[in-house]
Amino acid sequence: MIPYPSSGLKMLAGRVLSSVVPALGTKFAMSDTAMLAMLMAALAEEMESGVDSRLADIKTMGEIILAAQAAGIGVAELDSGATLQLDGEGAYTLTRVNELHDALSRILISIHSEVERSEEFSELNRNIWLYLEATSERHKLAL
Repeated sequence: MIPYPSSGLKMLAGRVLSSVVPALGTKFAMSDTAMLAMLMAALAEEMESGVDSRLADIKTMGEIILAAQAAGIGVAELDSGATLQLDGEGAYTLTRVNELHDALSRILISIHSEVERSEEFSELNRNIWLYLEATSERHKLAL
């Protein structure tokens, strides 16, 4: 196990930028390799904070979905046995967190398509928009 993979990727990206890029012969090769190094740095950042960001999203989406159910909005996915939380072995792998995040995002889209058409659900619609703004800020890469 590599205990700090994000740090390792950042160091590799820095090495590519400082040592490999200047040694390349063409501008294309230099810019292409620099882009690869920047993608490595983005991956490092995602490894460091990706699960935490998605867990924050999952928590908020769960709250919105429960509020929608309380308001009488049917959520077919939940009626068919979907879950709002991580459970079981391997629950906190990035793959598992992504799967739950994606499932909840689909439910949220379904709810949003219903609530945005009615003034009756204006507060719920506003909460969804606030969530979307917060999540886009939370997932912004600091490159």
